[in-house]
Amino acid sequence: MCYMLYLLGKVYTLLENNNKLTRREIYYQMKPLVKSQAVINIAIDEVSRFLTVGQWHLNIVSHCGQIYGNLKLFWASGEITDCNAPATMIPYNIEDIVEMQSTACFILVIEKESMFHKLLEEDLPNKLARPFIMITGKGVPDLNTRLFLNKISNMMSLPVFILVDADIYGIKIMLTYRFGSAKSCHVADQLAVPNARWLGVFPSEISKYGMQHQKLSNRDKRLTKLLLECPFMEDQTTISRELNVLLESNKKASIEGLIKNNTFLSESYLPMKFFNQDFL
Repeated sequence: MCYMLYLLGKVYTLLENNNKLTRREIYYQMKPLVKSQAVINIAIDEVSRFLTVGQWHLNIVSHCGQIYGNLKLFWASGEITDCNAPATMIPYNIEDIVEMQSTACFILVIEKESMFHKLLEEDLPNKLARPFIMITGKGVPDLNTRLFLNKISNMMSLPVFILVDADIYGIKIMLTYRFGSAKSCHVADQLAVPNARWLGVFPSEISKYGMQHQKLSNRDKRLTKLLLECPFMEDQTTISRELNVLLESNKKASIEGLIKNNTFLSESYLPMKFFNQDFL
């Protein structure tokens, strides 16, 4: 409770002075009072739920994801951000964006930063038939990346496709992008992209492509079974089918397991997925 009161005071000061802090910066300011970053994260989530607003409305920001593509962001200040550079960070003051311009036909979300850069190295943007925007949340996506994806998909009415590992953690990341998470369910309408589609990698593709793989751990099996038991999975029959394939095959694989040569992803796998409309 003391943490909550202190944090509420901190939020009041941030809003009053129109300043912004990251979770990490707040932790260092409160370090003499708390044991770990996890304590601060829990307190911020509790305050956000208590006030029924997103942490960005509290001027608590995150700055993690990256974006690349033919996209220009126009700000209330009059500034313009050109995202046509490989290392463009997703901005944290997303609410200040007043206009977006792009020739993109869709958005491709990549789970891992390493694969995001590999696909750029393979020159994927020039190999697919239509222009698109690439985004990575660098693993489990932060709120800012999800908020940005929600905004860009709504403002520009662009379809979203998600590429993740063929394991329970990749599938959970895909579901977080689509439906949100328990911690942020009070602002799900601002974060979730329910029309996004799972492009791959599917557990059923592990054998299909002869991918390098590993056996499921007991934790993997337990988490997969728990996910299958979630009420919302009753309406997700195709995803449930892939989760069952994961259990029955006892195989999991990373996106890297697809790599047959230096250009397989950009010249074979992804073009074929889009051509066949092979997504869930």
